[in-house]
Amino acid sequence: MKTLGTVLWIGAGIVLWFFMMSSMYGWWGGVGIFLGFILAPGVVLFPLLSWFMDGVFPLLYFVIWGIGVAGLFMTSISEAD
Repeated sequence: MKTLGTVLWIGAGIVLWFFMMSSMYGWWGGVGIFLGFILAPGVVLFPLLSWFMDGVFPLLYFVIWGIGVAGLFMTSISEAD
């Protein structure tokens, strides 16, 4: 269960990072790509930023975010045993 949880939360983070990079490029062009690399830890807050910038609730981003949180929870429970 620890391996599955780790794959889920790391995989969700990588997927959200790619979504963040494409959105940053769409919003600000090349400067957005540069900022995306600098602000990589901001991938945690990306669904909220996307909601603010686009004005539409990004359900897919929040689902992926939730999968990552669930994977982190699974990993932490597995390590406690």
